[in-house]
Amino acid sequence: MYEKLFAFALVELVFSLAPGPAVFLVISKSMRKGFWVGAVAAIGVIAVNILYFLLSAFGVGAALAAAPVAFATLKYGGAAYLTWSAIGIAREMHSAGYKDQIIVPENKDIRGLGLTDALFSAIAVQASSIKTIIIFLSIIPQFIDPSQSATPQFVVLCIISIIVELPVLLAYAFAASSAAKRFQSIRLRMALDGISALVLLGIAGAIILRG
Repeated sequence: MYEKLFAFALVELVFSLAPGPAVFLVISKSMRKGFWVGAVAAIGVIAVNILYFLLSAFGVGAALAAAPVAFATLKYGGAAYLTWSAIGIAREMHSAGYKDQIIVPENKDIRGLGLTDALFSAIAVQASSIKTIIIFLSIIPQFIDPSQSATPQFVVLCIISIIVELPVLLAYAFAASSAAKRFQSIRLRMALDGISALVLLGIAGAIILRG
């Protein structure tokens, strides 16, 4: 049993470290708005993972995977939200005029930094990809002992997943926000925000094209 848990932790670590839509989103939010916004995005990713663990534990995941309409709604809805967020960045760049520095120091009031947008963007990214639920349907069951009750095992795997993935995402957020603090010129900040918008559009396109 412990060997399976250790193996799952290693698999989870590999998936967490591998750059993907969720990681790129956390990096993008952190570079543009700071560590705490990136941390909220990371929490959004973890929240969806917890939901998928629950769905898998109760067998609902298989039913959802067989419902193309539900997944199409998630996919296109998530892509639309990310596209709207990218447009919002572009509009903010145009209206603000970049007269002042955009970076908000970490010790200031973090309200109004886009925490809600970061949370919803992360949820949209993680929930919109059918590949995410397929991973839960195909990989997670490999670590479940059929001779024992499945629900407690899913709970343990979920806890391990959080312990492994959340620190990785937070590390990405910290590294990205620390790097962004080096960009003090208006021109560099404009380029950084433009890249953030392009990242969101790229994730939206990947969701639509690749599912």
